[in-house]
Amino acid sequence: MNLNDILGLGKVLPIDKLIDIVSNSVGKISKPFFDRKDVDTKAYEIEKLAEARAKEMKIMATAVKENFQITGGIEYKDEKIAISSPKELLFETQQTNLLTPSLENRTQDRVSFQEAKKQLNIENVTAFAAEELRNEEAVTDESLDEDWTTRFFKIAEEVSNEEMQALWGKILAGEIKQPKTYSLRTLELIRNLSKKEADIFMKVANYAINSNGKNYLFKGNDDNVMNEKFNISYTDIALLTEVGLLQTGDYVKHQLLQQTTERQKIFVAGNIILLANIKANTPTIKMPVNVFSNSGNELLKLINTTPPIDYLTYFANSIKNENVDIKYAYILANENDQITHSQPLLEFK
Repeated sequence: MNLNDILGLGKVLPIDKLIDIVSNSVGKISKPFFDRKDVDTKAYEIEKLAEARAKEMKIMATAVKENFQITGGIEYKDEKIAISSPKELLFETQQTNLLTPSLENRTQDRVSFQEAKKQLNIENVTAFAAEELRNEEAVTDESLDEDWTTRFFKIAEEVSNEEMQALWGKILAGEIKQPKTYSLRTLELIRNLSKKEADIFMKVANYAINSNGKNYLFKGNDDNVMNEKFNISYTDIALLTEVGLLQTGDYVKHQLLQQTTERQKIFVAGNIILLANIKANTPTIKMPVNVFSNSGNELLKLINTTPPIDYLTYFANSIKNENVDIKYAYILANENDQITHSQPLLEFK
């Protein structure tokens, strides 16, 4: 990557890296684009899309008007064409009238409209990525995988929903900050998620508990508790397992192994840290869980979760005994896996 190493430590300005990636993938773009994005780009997008749509409708209206007499009545209503009393048309008439304007012109107009939408989608996703990187002082100069960027922008050009554009902007920003954060498999999984599947994952994500870099959904010994108390049904779990975001089964487990010395075990759930002090020679504690898949773990990085305190209390009380004491605190900062939390530690009730 031909970028200035601003610190001499393999670090570059994030906006420079973003511009370099976009330019090498889909075409040239400059810093002023991001500077004016919030001011006039939305107005520009609306104007250009409206012009393209108006041109398309004008073409259709012209064709309807020119062919009204020979068809017996065509209506153009609610952006749809309906033939109210079709007539048999001679082949010659069809050739000379119904193909006005020409097929070539209509095709070109359609292609231009579609390509304009793709370009606007890419620019919006890129602008959201720039916003995510705005407060980053420096990022690694490690290049992004070329296959990854090709796949990413192929997906981004089809994303028109603003909420989803923001999500893909976060993905691009995360990959710029730390390459190999999101796999190609995860890109395709997110691309194919339905709204229902995404909504269920967002709900279940609030119950994720992280330990040693892996996320779990603690289900406890009573299979009915998650459904009856926390509104996470078997159907929810089955669906997320089917799409590849959760792993279930007898082989999936998490446990606190017996140790010869006293130790502390750390769990993180959203903005809460749980600290379990475990006495020496405490017997192994088995914890029934569902495990988030690799793609599930990657997707969780995009979400700010809010764990219900009664769920964390249920989890804490399930492992607490005369040898295990567990308390919690609120996370104030978490940088490079170094967590600063509130004091004093709080007791679960």
